[in-house]
Amino acid sequence: MTQTELSPVDAEPQTKQLRLAFLNNVPFSDAAPGGAAQGLKDAIELFRIAEGLGYDTGWVRNRHFDNYLSSPLTLLGIAAQHTKRIGLGTAIIPVGYEDPIRLAEDAATVDLLSDGRLELGIATGIPFFGTVFGHDDSRPWKVAAHERVQRFVAAVSGEALGSSDTGVEYRVRPHSPTLRDRVWYGPGSVDTAARSGEEGLDLLLSALGPDIGLSFDAGQLEQIKAVRGAWTRTDRAPRVSTARLFFPALNDRQRKLYQGYADERATEGPAASRPKGALPPRTLLTPPAGQAPPSFLMSPVVVAEPAEVVEYLRGDVALAESDELMIFLPPGFGHRDYIEILENIAEYVAPEIGWSPAL
Repeated sequence: MTQTELSPVDAEPQTKQLRLAFLNNVPFSDAAPGGAAQGLKDAIELFRIAEGLGYDTGWVRNRHFDNYLSSPLTLLGIAAQHTKRIGLGTAIIPVGYEDPIRLAEDAATVDLLSDGRLELGIATGIPFFGTVFGHDDSRPWKVAAHERVQRFVAAVSGEALGSSDTGVEYRVRPHSPTLRDRVWYGPGSVDTAARSGEEGLDLLLSALGPDIGLSFDAGQLEQIKAVRGAWTRTDRAPRVSTARLFFPALNDRQRKLYQGYADERATEGPAASRPKGALPPRTLLTPPAGQAPPSFLMSPVVVAEPAEVVEYLRGDVALAESDELMIFLPPGFGHRDYIEILENIAEYVAPEIGWSPAL
């Protein structure tokens, strides 16, 4: 088995019903046939294929000014018309760049058009592009951006956002009454995971985790404990979706492709596997002047036979406490590679760790 930072694999197989998802950056290359348009259309097709395989959720990532998806709700609104059952997730929308009320209007519209299938992952984001979006708030980014998150959640919830001179209250219309129950938060630390629990937001754990002196999965387990410990709602427990990078290799071609990605990620970190034309890593990873770089750990990348992948996942202490396993799809791979990965995991891996195809 080839991987980085393997966790112990003594744990018993999971017995609860696990949900299965994928995360697509929706990459494209202007030099490829069809350019950006084809990349967007391939993403729609991937939702349809994943639904046929029984996947529970498809998540898309939001990235601005690069060769990736920049308008997730637009794409998910179209994906809703090509599918019937699969959840449609955003992982994540950085609300710090958004007008929270306009975002809430778009989210409600997509949720109603999809018959309540939108899974709305949000976070404050990081201040790379704040000035480009016209945000000149003099307060610290985290303070101002979190205020936008709170206003967005209030708007999605149907709360009054202001009133006219005649006393008419302004609320987001159309209103999707169940959408508030499907808002997730992507935390960057144990503290922000606890805050999401205080605010009643479900937890989206990415392929990056806080560096708190523990292994990657143990550090994320602390975030899960934090959201549960701070959870304020009484109607249900918090949901947790956990992203992982693993590749069951069935032949030499797949093994070479997947191991190439694992090697690249070991040297380039999260910037590994970029589509042609994407921004260079330094542009993406260097923080603004005067700010310290983030301290984080990366998810191990596992390349192995299916049985060994299953063994690895059974030993992941954060996954054992999660409700959903989210499969990260490397942005530099092709559309056919994505389909192969989804097929192989659905057939050889996921059923062995507590998942059954959705009907």
